[in-house]
Amino acid sequence: MFEKKKSKKGKIIIILLVLALLIVAFFVYKPYLFDKYGIAQEDKAVRLEINDDNKNDIPYCLYQEGVITSVNLFKNYMNSEYGSTFEYQTGVYNLNANMSYKVLGLKLQQPDKTNLKVTIPEGKNAYQIAQILEQSGACTAKEFIDSLSQSYDYDFLSAIDNKEMRPYVLEGYLFPATYEIKEDMKASDITNMMLSAMQLRLDESFRAQCEQKNLSIDDVLTMASIIEKESGGSPAEMSKVSAVFWNRLNNPQAQNTPHLGSDPTVHYADMLEEQGYDKKIWKAYSTYSCIGLPTGPICSASEGAIKAALEPDEHAYYYFFTDKFENFYYFETYEQFQAKWKEINKK
Repeated sequence: MFEKKKSKKGKIIIILLVLALLIVAFFVYKPYLFDKYGIAQEDKAVRLEINDDNKNDIPYCLYQEGVITSVNLFKNYMNSEYGSTFEYQTGVYNLNANMSYKVLGLKLQQPDKTNLKVTIPEGKNAYQIAQILEQSGACTAKEFIDSLSQSYDYDFLSAIDNKEMRPYVLEGYLFPATYEIKEDMKASDITNMMLSAMQLRLDESFRAQCEQKNLSIDDVLTMASIIEKESGGSPAEMSKVSAVFWNRLNNPQAQNTPHLGSDPTVHYADMLEEQGYDKKIWKAYSTYSCIGLPTGPICSASEGAIKAALEPDEHAYYYFFTDKFENFYYFETYEQFQAKWKEINKK
């Protein structure tokens, strides 16, 4: 009888211990369980932006924002539901701290709003850039064109001293690159972003070179825009093309080259004339008409073209042309140029 009582008492103690452990475990893991299933969680809206910088740390970002209470538990859930190779998409997600992991997992499949990635290629002018931005849905072409006349706080813009002669005031200062454009950005924000990218290229070393060569920033960017178009974007030819135009500019009497004679400047002037600008503007941009550099840049030049404008080759060529295979031919005299031109075009 005594043994039975002892055995019964022992079972009760074990049961009580198990119950105690379960109670303790419940209270210890309650926050995580409630979090996983969205039970009694705070009603707090959270706007999460996923970008290339944070896309590999999303569970931690959710933890910091108070959307989840356990990074590891959420990671394990996502791995089990969507696999270890699941990738978060960049964009904006509207979440809430009271969402279960199941709801969160579904929400994180597709952003509510996606940040745009827009590439502005080298050699595009401001009008073309406006069209690219409109086609991408970033802003309208008109909004972007209007933003070019606004004021921006960059000291290098003081180099533009003839704004009245430039239909697109910031032409040549809009650095060509791939930009991530957020949903709430205005056209002026996009323009500012491009100017900021240009500022990074116009560093102390660049400015020192300009000063050493007695050139303004505007001179260099204007020449770079011509080099960009004339070289066809070929890095191998940029410094050679650069030297041709600097030779003409610095020694106009040497080979009877009082004008730079760059066809892309005429094409740019023609575009402006078609848009309704008067002949005075056409003459200021066409380097078959104006003496020296045109009144301003004709496109957004690449870093390579900007570098070539400051660091041209050393040669005595004053003329060049390209054939249909985009081979470049350079000449010291117009007679040499003409002879080769006839030879090439007879074939």
